[in-house]
Amino acid sequence: MAKITKDLQEDFARNWIILLLDLSISGVASLVAILLMRWMSEPFFGFQKFTLIWLMVSIIASFIGFYLMKTYRIVIRYSSLTAVSKLTNATLIKESILGLGILLGFIGNGLVRVDITTIVLDALFSVFFLIIVRVVMIQALNTLSTSVEDEIGKVRVMVYGTSNKSIAVLTRLSVSQHYDVIGILSDKPEQAGQIIQDKKVFTYQTQEELDELRRRHGIECILFADSSDQAAINHDLIDQCLALGIHVLNAPKIEDAKYGNMSKEAVQEISRDVEYITDGMTSFGKNMKRIVDCAISGACLIVFSPLFLIVYIAIKMEDHGPAIYKQERIGRFGRPFYIYKFRSMRTDAEAMGPALYAGEEDPRLTKVGRFIRAHHLDELPQLFNVFVGDMAFIGWRPERKFYIDQIMERDPRYYYLYQIRPGVTSYATLYNGYTDTIEKMLKRLEYDLHYLRHRSWLFDIRILGMTFMSIVFGKKF
Repeated sequence: MAKITKDLQEDFARNWIILLLDLSISGVASLVAILLMRWMSEPFFGFQKFTLIWLMVSIIASFIGFYLMKTYRIVIRYSSLTAVSKLTNATLIKESILGLGILLGFIGNGLVRVDITTIVLDALFSVFFLIIVRVVMIQALNTLSTSVEDEIGKVRVMVYGTSNKSIAVLTRLSVSQHYDVIGILSDKPEQAGQIIQDKKVFTYQTQEELDELRRRHGIECILFADSSDQAAINHDLIDQCLALGIHVLNAPKIEDAKYGNMSKEAVQEISRDVEYITDGMTSFGKNMKRIVDCAISGACLIVFSPLFLIVYIAIKMEDHGPAIYKQERIGRFGRPFYIYKFRSMRTDAEAMGPALYAGEEDPRLTKVGRFIRAHHLDELPQLFNVFVGDMAFIGWRPERKFYIDQIMERDPRYYYLYQIRPGVTSYATLYNGYTDTIEKMLKRLEYDLHYLRHRSWLFDIRILGMTFMSIVFGKKF
């Protein structure tokens, strides 16, 4: 009981440290925004009072944003993938409160242009500083670590069950350089808080409680110690893990499936004939890729907003139908999401069921649709998908479940792609073009698996450059 109390105290102290750090960074960002605004604007009366009130409201608004988004529960060492969206949302809450304060006359100096400029600068600096500081801290902790077995480079795992085999696997993993064992997961309430082999037993009853454990402790995967015993496998837990994006691993595949995210059946089916294909990109590379994707997509949404408006109006004027088309696709971890595009076909294009794009001569294309397809303008709304984390700029092109089921019947290796986010463009698109048959989809899968195995920053830059040149020189794909 004393050890449990100590763990809770450490978690509480850590949360407060992270919260105070974020509040300090947010306050510095607000101060920099005010000073830069003052430098760009004409002198005005009451600048000192304006600064004091702005900083006071900024700190209070930041606290509300961080508290609502629970950013203080993100452990600094493992925060970069989740933190981008949460910190951005917390900042939006902060700026909304500041904007409300201006509208109500509580803060501000009467110069609307100055007030709006300050909010925009405050938002940009807050997000930038918060994300950069977290990345730098991760790198610093990694650089200053005294051993390659430092937990910053490990996969954070929980072992399911308290059987003898589970305890044996727990002991073996505790000395592994690949895994940071958080504890033991059990669905038996009476085991909550028990200490086995110096590891705490955590229990859950609902998916919400499991998600709380994931966010609180940074859990990346759940390991089943005995994959040969069907009675030892909790299939409901597997479904919940996949729904929450938690990796599911089995003891015989620990080293091979280090970054896997499949159910027991999927791993067994695939591993009969082929090797397990893991993501070739380093953990730091993945973190930086997500941060850069978020930053660039956000900037592009602003820069290309006039082009968005032009295309939107052109589509609406042609047939008065909806300009934005959304369609359910399957993305990372096998989760469905809605992909957004500018509509290029008639509104009844799939009245007879799912149908693949047949090229420039597809009779379903509208006049505007044919133009935006030829110049790839229909893909612009996918910048929003990238910004919110459904997609990346470079990855594998997401497909509908209707076609994925057909692909998997012939090549179940498609499961491997679920390890990473799908992309706006891909290595396969450059060489395989649009896929209008299952045979082309199977060929595309080979390119996608090659990309997965060899994924790196240099590979992504190469694909991005080749895609840009293909668009500039009018290559059809």
